Amino acid sequence: MIELHGLTRTYQKPGEPPVRALDGISLSVAAGEFVAILGPSGSGKSTLMNVLGLLDRPDSGEYRLDGRSMSDVGAREMAEVRNRVIGFVFQSYHLLPRTTAIENVQLPLLYSNRADYRRRSEAALAAVGLADRRNHYASELSGGQQQRVAIARAIVNEPALLLADEPTGNLDGTVAGDIVDLFKAQNAQGTTVILITHDEQVARAARRVIRISAGAIASDTREAA
Repeated sequence: MIELHGLTRTYQKPGEPPVRALDGISLSVAAGEFVAILGPSGSGKSTLMNVLGLLDRPDSGEYRLDGRSMSDVGAREMAEVRNRVIGFVFQSYHLLPRTTAIENVQLPLLYSNRADYRRRSEAALAAVGLADRRNHYASELSGGQQQRVAIARAIVNEPALLLADEPTGNLDGTVAGDIVDLFKAQNAQGTTVILITHDEQVARAARRVIRISAGAIASDTREAA
């Protein structure tokens, strides 16, 4: 599903030396895999997720998604691919606080002009165990509940690829485990899941762990069959 060949990405602020966030990353991820990308802060893992999610472009190298090179895809088509193919979950939830849980979940469906947005959003909230909180404002929900709403929003379009950037970073251990279980459930239904984390315990939930350091892959291990 995903093929990366020699990706590089460098950032530079005025008056400061350049930072090589990605330094020749090459890897492939098959459809249906559950992969954790593990590394400390500043290792390049979030930059990698931004490239995978078409939120940023590499300086060099090639990214192929479902066999198609993303190098020549324009901004409008990139937005369509993000909406249709990719679901995003972030550490800070990114919910609209004065909007209800069900309305937050419906947002991607409204952008894709789906007539069945009510049914789909109800089903997504039920899948994360929050059907009874559908009319609560995001600001009225706990951190764990807000992250569940964010996951429901990410899966409501039934994306082939689910990208999660430090999704448990603001949660305690028990709630974090529940959130990881939701990703496992999505993966069991065939969704490709890539989870970005600095937490060794969270990474162990994946069947494949890619360690990244200083913008390069340090190791790539798979769970024994």
